[in-house]
Amino acid sequence: MMMQDGFGNTVSTTSEGTIDAIDRFSNSLIGYGTDFAVVFEQSDADPECAVLAALATQLGLFMESPDRLAIADKYLTRAVEAAPRATLREQLFVEAMLAHRNADYTKAISCHRRLAAEFPEDLLSAKIGQTLYFNLGNDEGMLWLADQVLDAHQGNAYVHGMRAFGLEQMSRLEEAEEEGRRATEMKRCEPWAHHAVAHVMITQGRLDDGIQWMQTLSDEWGGCNSFMYTHNWWHLALFHLEKEEFDEALALYDRSVWGREKTYSQDQINAISLLWRLELAGVDVGDRWMDVANYVADRSFNNDQPFLDMQYIFALARGGKEEAVTGLLAGMNKQAKEGPAMTRTVWRDVAVPAAEAFVAYAKGEFGKVIDLLGPARVRMQSIGGSHAQRDLFEQVWIDSLLKVRDFETVMPLIEKRLEFRRPVKLDQTLMMRARNAQSAYS
Repeated sequence: MMMQDGFGNTVSTTSEGTIDAIDRFSNSLIGYGTDFAVVFEQSDADPECAVLAALATQLGLFMESPDRLAIADKYLTRAVEAAPRATLREQLFVEAMLAHRNADYTKAISCHRRLAAEFPEDLLSAKIGQTLYFNLGNDEGMLWLADQVLDAHQGNAYVHGMRAFGLEQMSRLEEAEEEGRRATEMKRCEPWAHHAVAHVMITQGRLDDGIQWMQTLSDEWGGCNSFMYTHNWWHLALFHLEKEEFDEALALYDRSVWGREKTYSQDQINAISLLWRLELAGVDVGDRWMDVANYVADRSFNNDQPFLDMQYIFALARGGKEEAVTGLLAGMNKQAKEGPAMTRTVWRDVAVPAAEAFVAYAKGEFGKVIDLLGPARVRMQSIGGSHAQRDLFEQVWIDSLLKVRDFETVMPLIEKRLEFRRPVKLDQTLMMRARNAQSAYS
């Protein structure tokens, strides 16, 4: 007997509890909720359901505890054993989880693409595939997946939020805002859509619009998982930062960006990114780095994504954690030599030299920053993250060029920032600072 989940996918089970667990997990993952652990207990109760065991595998892989792989492997073994009795869609999903576990991202993405093309009702697979593409810096792939499943889910706010972010990363800004607003009208608590529209507004320099948009919707974020909660508050803080409303940005840092789940990677990244940007703007952040560095130094799970490690290492260096810096960099170098084939060169040619550059930046060795970051900079998209997130690294590059007085290189970069979007106070101050330094030096 077969049943259907909330998206209309056929599931090899006779258990209503299994369908409930799948739906709760799926809606939490796509909607950035917190109701995930139900798949562990229900898979133990219904071990013959391959796709449920695969979801439990995915949850294990998402965890950051030392036993994450052991947990994932327990359920992956169960999923593989049950797969021959499952539907083709479920078999493909199990195959994707197996590839993900083995760090075969090419195979995993191939499975998610096939699922999107042949089984567009599987919105969860498309979302997971989007995340993989995002971590690899493949914006086109993100949008492709959303487009494939759009017709099957026209009435679902989540697909419009997914598509909005893909469009924004492809620089199709007006379409992205339209999709993000549509998603929010359909379901006010769609935090990914809120986030996608915030990206559009920061990219266009619409700071007041962005503050109003995010403040109006912020009452919906309390039930989000810590990443989405802190990340949307991070976006609101960026609008204030670029208006040079530094006290408000710091207040948001203290109140909402840092403190929800300090051991979690994404919370740490939001905190690091905001503190670093504030310092680049000339703001004294007091002793806040030490608290962040203490938590980053205690991490047991590193060297998973280049984009994360490149920011961890600056926090460690800024907090004076030299032993932790050495250990993290050693792990990054190991990934560059022995890591997954698809990401090995990214670690070697981008992440490791950029990490070394950021350690040098923390020490005030700006000439070394230029030497190390310059070659890595041209391939920065390959580390993943969004355009807005990676702009931090461009700001570090510009600041380092100013510090070494390379005005011939830096002035066109600042001019380009000013021409790219509406005038932003932070960019205008940067240009004034550059012109004053150039005048004093000449």
